[in-house]
Amino acid sequence: MQSKIISVCKLKNKLNHIFFKTLLIVVFVCMLFFAKAQSNVNAIPIVEKYVVSYNDVTRMKFMNDDQLYNEGWQSLPQPQFWQKIMLLSPDSAMISVAGTRQILNKIALCDWNKMTETEHNFYKESLRCANGVCESSDVLVTIGKKDFYDYKKAMPIINRSIDVFKQNGVDPWYAQAILLIESPGKMNTKSGVGANGPFQLMKAVAKKEGLIVNGKIDERTNVEKSAMGAARLLKTICIPYTKMILDSAHLVYNETDLWFRLLVLHSYHAGAGNVAGVIKKINPSEGGMALIQQVWQTTWGGFRNASQNYSQLALAAFCNFDELVMQQKDSVYLIDGDRMYNSYCTCKYAPFDECSYLGNCIKSYQSDLLAGSIPFDYFAAKVKAVQTQLSGIAPAQSPYTDEHFNDIGFQLLRARKMDMAYKVFKLNETTYPGSWSVYHGLGQTCLMMGQKTQALEYYRKSIKLNPDNADGAKAISQLTRK
Repeated sequence: MQSKIISVCKLKNKLNHIFFKTLLIVVFVCMLFFAKAQSNVNAIPIVEKYVVSYNDVTRMKFMNDDQLYNEGWQSLPQPQFWQKIMLLSPDSAMISVAGTRQILNKIALCDWNKMTETEHNFYKESLRCANGVCESSDVLVTIGKKDFYDYKKAMPIINRSIDVFKQNGVDPWYAQAILLIESPGKMNTKSGVGANGPFQLMKAVAKKEGLIVNGKIDERTNVEKSAMGAARLLKTICIPYTKMILDSAHLVYNETDLWFRLLVLHSYHAGAGNVAGVIKKINPSEGGMALIQQVWQTTWGGFRNASQNYSQLALAAFCNFDELVMQQKDSVYLIDGDRMYNSYCTCKYAPFDECSYLGNCIKSYQSDLLAGSIPFDYFAAKVKAVQTQLSGIAPAQSPYTDEHFNDIGFQLLRARKMDMAYKVFKLNETTYPGSWSVYHGLGQTCLMMGQKTQALEYYRKSIKLNPDNADGAKAISQLTRK
């Protein structure tokens, strides 16, 4: 009987051992599954590409958020409006409805500035009537900001900041979002309220996050230091307080939700206190896109127009940046002309399309030159290569005349790039020695450079080729006046 009891006890102990062993295995497998699921939830959409400039090729990292497109954020009128503004030159402006960002018209800034205040109001009212906009809706005039949103210059800073954010345990999505809208590609840009650096950190905030800011040193202008300060600010203040705000409102969220990230950006820009006031005023029953759209229409405390626009700008910047970065599978061409010409070299077109395409290549190189992406010598060499290619296809057809290149020269003069403008006009002189406008451009360039004797010589050549050049005659008169 005793042996039976012992056998039963041994069997019971063995079963208990098997049970606990099995339980441990189940728990371990569950932990692995949870960890894998958690890693998938927190997966960071990073893409790596070769960035090709005119003299360098560098491997860089960027963020690519599919949520933006899968959830339809790119289709909202507010991001679409800001996309256009970011690509619009500062000599033009968009007229839109404040609340909806419905675009009513585009106007040259010089034409708008010529109008009186009464004419401004009449013009806005006529646009309201023509588009069925109610009188109570504010109509705004927004100047193009293409010169400010220089995504190409922001690329290396984004690449370096992604690593810093990862090292500090913060979603690098925020690094790219902030760098695309605060001061893209600019290292030492102080705002009117004293923020500085690529992440536009305030002095007190930067010092609190461990950066040195005094009369001699300002680490806010250092990429890694500034990124570290911004990452710590997000990790200790912006993200935790945004979660507290949503928890207090009993809203369900995931930290990787795009709408949650946009709300964190608002906390970064306007402060968590202002965001808390906005959410309390809205009193939402759920999060998501609808909540963010309400945030765009709500004011509270210091949360005003600039704060409402902040996440709109982030969405627009991501869309425009994706168009630049995702054009080709493995590479990003900083020189648009190179991107087009390299594509041409790997494809073949019908003769008519080929000529048109190569003409557009030259236009792209022109834009690259005016944007400062390439030096003049590189521009001249590339244009010569394209023109040589064109001469073999259609010898009698030239997409660019002397006037086209003169226009480039005059645009450079307006940008106060006199040395480069002089080179453009001299190149044009070699190609078109009988063009009066070439010499007029050289005269104006030399005059702006303070070389009056040479300016007079070029103006006289211009008048000789075109006696009707009234501006040249006027310049000669002023230069020879005693």
